[in-house]
Amino acid sequence: MRRALALDALAFLLAWAATSAPLSRDWIEFGYANGIFAAMNRTFVPLSEIVPFAVGDLEAIVVLALLVWWWTRAIRRATRGRKLLTVLALLVHTAGFVAIGIVAFELLWGLNYRRATVSARVDFSEARVTDAAVARFSERIVDTLNANVAAAHAESLDRAKLRAAFEPLIQRLGDDWQVAVTAPKPTLLDPYYEAAGIGGQYQPFAFETLLNGSFLPFEVPRALAHEWAHVGGFTDEGDANYIGTLACLRSDDPLIRYSGAFWTYGDLPESQRKRLHLDPRVIADFQASRERFFRHYKPQIFAFQWRFYDRFLRSNGVRRGVASYGFFLKLLVGTPLDADGLPQVRAPHG
Repeated sequence: MRRALALDALAFLLAWAATSAPLSRDWIEFGYANGIFAAMNRTFVPLSEIVPFAVGDLEAIVVLALLVWWWTRAIRRATRGRKLLTVLALLVHTAGFVAIGIVAFELLWGLNYRRATVSARVDFSEARVTDAAVARFSERIVDTLNANVAAAHAESLDRAKLRAAFEPLIQRLGDDWQVAVTAPKPTLLDPYYEAAGIGGQYQPFAFETLLNGSFLPFEVPRALAHEWAHVGGFTDEGDANYIGTLACLRSDDPLIRYSGAFWTYGDLPESQRKRLHLDPRVIADFQASRERFFRHYKPQIFAFQWRFYDRFLRSNGVRRGVASYGFFLKLLVGTPLDADGLPQVRAPHG
């Protein structure tokens, strides 16, 4: 018992060190994000790609099954007078295993939360986000939707084209390695994703990308590029929205470009959405997307999920929490682009 409790204490100490130890920004950027994390990505993402099902689902099933077996076996073997003590010990030991999980999460992906945000990397200025600039950007989004709606519905996603638009962007933003991005996998979590309004996630314990299986074809490219940004070590949700949207908008593929504009339209100011006119086919797509969302939406689950995720983001240094999702629009308007549609950056970051 004492040895087990000592190991639990060590696990708690390691979890504290993993989440709180002072690490220099240079080491996080070049030693971890472009070093250790990049090596893990290149090694394990292609291996995960070979497996046709979600490895994370299998991991979760195995962990839960072992946890139930462990607790049931320990409680059954405890004498009547020691059952309460056994339960308390199991709680402590389980917390110890959770602490080890936290250490693993930090090493596999979580340390990327300490990277400089995109807004610190690009030549962003709040002063550029004027009413006139927002109006011009809104016109660009609506023009993109109206001009590409027919062609977007006539094709399916070519991930190679999405990758071609995505890779130069994250290299400009600081990844000096070729990110191993993959096709999204189906997951047993789909019913929860749909009920909670979750678009998808990068699963760092399995090195795989998961997407909401109910997405309509024109919703997928930008949602996938958002998750690819996480695969590349950009953790902030607003940053992932920025990367996913800009990657789509700079593509020459109509479906990809349409998807980027589609996800951006809802974040435009209401005054601009009232001023500008959408093609009826675009309006029909928004109606289809809304119906898709509310077909499975459960408000209680939605509220719980986003409260939980807001606290998770804030605990990892994302000060705006889930509000960070919407910051990408300011980044898009307030950051100049070069001739290739890539953001101009500040002095070398570290």
